[in-house]
Amino acid sequence: MQATTLHAPSVFELSLGDYTTSGASICCNQDGTQLSFTIGPVTDVTVAALDSAAQRYGMISLYGCGTPLLLDLVSLERKGPNKIRIEGRICGDTSETVWAKRRFPV
Repeated sequence: MQATTLHAPSVFELSLGDYTTSGASICCNQDGTQLSFTIGPVTDVTVAALDSAAQRYGMISLYGCGTPLLLDLVSLERKGPNKIRIEGRICGDTSETVWAKRRFPV
């Protein structure tokens, strides 16, 4: 079914291909590029893992259109029994260099 997993101590990996995505928006400002979207259906286990990753790591690895992105999580909002709205700032790709710079700023 859904192959979304949490790889500790790495970042939560979320593939948009596993969900129906709706209400996506993108905004660029002085804080960077903000991305918002709603996914579903999601299980309670996936929601709990996303919430845990948001609190522990503050970011997720988002896969969509063949390009992985590192998304600094801003907020998660439950939208009904099996949907969740994710809002975050795009940090870059998911290369080790980007991840290391985000985890251990110079």
